[in-house]
Amino acid sequence: MSKSAFSIFAAYGGRQHALAEKKKRHRGQADAFAADVPQADIENDERYTTRETIAWCMERAGVDEFDLDVAACAESHWAETYYNKERDGLLQPWFGRAWGNPPYSDVAPWVAKAWREWTTRPDLTVICMLLPAIKTEQPWWQRDVEPYRDGRHAKTGRFETHFLPGRTAFARPGSGGVGQSGAPFGCVLLVWRRS
Repeated sequence: MSKSAFSIFAAYGGRQHALAEKKKRHRGQADAFAADVPQADIENDERYTTRETIAWCMERAGVDEFDLDVAACAESHWAETYYNKERDGLLQPWFGRAWGNPPYSDVAPWVAKAWREWTTRPDLTVICMLLPAIKTEQPWWQRDVEPYRDGRHAKTGRFETHFLPGRTAFARPGSGGVGQSGAPFGCVLLVWRRS
């Protein structure tokens, strides 16, 4: 092997080694955040929306309050009427101005439910749903969001996506609604509205 060919090989090998090290570090970080990464992790899937995040979302949706929280609990809900694990929001009717921060372990049925409710219930005026923004390649995003987002082909009314700036802080059970740390992923607000 010539000296220049060896230099090219060594440089390539150095880059490959650097990439391998970077992947190892990333895997280590991912392991450290495993409880927060949206995946099928039912045990660690309670994330409460903070006051700051709900205010940002309400502003984007043009509402001053919600009539229904479709995925909540007694400790954290953003409407007087709310559905919890026992009163499953996937099985109940939605109405008025609905808010949802569903379990991130399986968001597809929540987006599908939102579309079903939106197209069959005229008493729904707004649906706001906060989701992880790292799943845009998933079939549910490509089927239920991408073709319609930002007014491309609204089924009825307007459908918008708003990507939240930075990393969204979530509260955990027992935190009193105070965000503890930013999630290791971005979030997107989906908004369905009649006008």
